[in-house]
Amino acid sequence: MLQRQLVDAILSNERIARKHRLRVTDLQTLHLLVLRDDIRTPHEIIDATGMPPSTVTKLIDRLERSGYVRRKYDRQDRRRIRLELVAEAIAPLQSTYGRTEEEFDKISRRLSDSELEVVIRFLESVSAFALGDALNAQSRDTSSRV
Repeated sequence: MLQRQLVDAILSNERIARKHRLRVTDLQTLHLLVLRDDIRTPHEIIDATGMPPSTVTKLIDRLERSGYVRRKYDRQDRRRIRLELVAEAIAPLQSTYGRTEEEFDKISRRLSDSELEVVIRFLESVSAFALGDALNAQSRDTSSRV
């Protein structure tokens, strides 16, 4: 059942990405930037996603060309950049995902607190598994280059 949910979520994100003329990875990186204030530099994206630096550079180039982010250079060290979301550009995406969140809230209100606790524990375990798998893959990639 969970595998089917994952496929449905991925295909839904593919449709949203296409509608906004984005690649799925670009869309998900934008989503990550919206959800996490602690991710604002290319290095933080690399750490959070496990993508190689060259891929992240190309991704940021595409997002900047499309008007979703701006590079802000550090005044003391111009090699260091922070990414700034362009509110007007991401507003339609936030609207789309906001509706999704509202629907998830409606669904969760049908469950008791104890049922929600079980669901939350389950989803946190699934996320930990997925992140652990991604981190293991990143470690294998890094060690194979040494």
